[in-house]
Amino acid sequence: MRKAGVSFLIVLLLLIPSISFAAGLTSLQATAILGLLEAFGADSTVIAQVSAALGVKPANSSTISTTSSSQSKVTPTARLSVIGSPFPSSGIGYDISYNTNAFPQMPFGFVVIGATAGKAFSYNSHMPYEFSLGKTGSAVAPGIYMNLNGPYGSSAATSTMSTPKQCALLFGAPMTSDSTGGTYPEPTLCAGYNYGFNAAKSAFAYTSSLSYVSSTLWWLDIEEINSWSPNTAVNDAVIQGALDYLNAQGIRVGIYSVPFMWNDIAGVGFTPIESLYGVATSVPTWFPIGTSTQVGALNSCLDHTSFIPGSPVWVIQYELDTTSADQNIAC
Repeated sequence: MRKAGVSFLIVLLLLIPSISFAAGLTSLQATAILGLLEAFGADSTVIAQVSAALGVKPANSSTISTTSSSQSKVTPTARLSVIGSPFPSSGIGYDISYNTNAFPQMPFGFVVIGATAGKAFSYNSHMPYEFSLGKTGSAVAPGIYMNLNGPYGSSAATSTMSTPKQCALLFGAPMTSDSTGGTYPEPTLCAGYNYGFNAAKSAFAYTSSLSYVSSTLWWLDIEEINSWSPNTAVNDAVIQGALDYLNAQGIRVGIYSVPFMWNDIAGVGFTPIESLYGVATSVPTWFPIGTSTQVGALNSCLDHTSFIPGSPVWVIQYELDTTSADQNIAC
């Protein structure tokens, strides 16, 4: 069925004269057609032929425009952001957390609901109601996010750090904390991986215990408001552990962070590895830009590159008014 669908679509496209066909399409429509071809598994030769007929570059083109960033242009980088995202392009959405007390007016384009209450191994007790609100008011199925942090405090215990990997040591040499004036046990990379793995497992178990709460897209919230190791390699292990657990459940995982925070926590150049059903895929990103108009947020989809190398930007968060629910635009 999949190959037959591709063949039919290709024949349909190539039977239409390329000049008149391309003239009747906007760049976004042409890009959507290319995305559909890729989604149905068309090979690179076919995609190249169709992209030539449409007058646009394929989304996976390695050639990135180096011309002036005109806001009227949709660059190959921006096209990459759209393909694969479940959110309607240019749609306005919201993220709702455990402490949200003013909800957006329905309907809206999309919504992402927090599973945790600000930290790993904590739970959003309002999630059942919030998820139900999201399903009712959203044009697409709600996404889920979870907060993540380094293995410190009461949640950094043998039960959360000793599996699935077998670690020779859970903690290495004590680290000195300038902020507290004391020392604390520093987790090993192995323990960090297990902590992230089990944090995601815990959040997934919580959402699975709630009626009608599930999503095939989760986001890891990586922010400096929570505790992280001064050793970025430990933090990378935590992030990768959480991502691996969710991937094993058939869940696509994205990263929410502020670029400078991500660089401080994960280190410049760290790229998490994502694999769904044995197929490697990119890790989408979602990040805030502060106060902006909707037009300004949409323009950020075009001229902002991800803080993760090779990552498509799927969502931009921005502030428009005083609503307690954060506003977002889908790239």
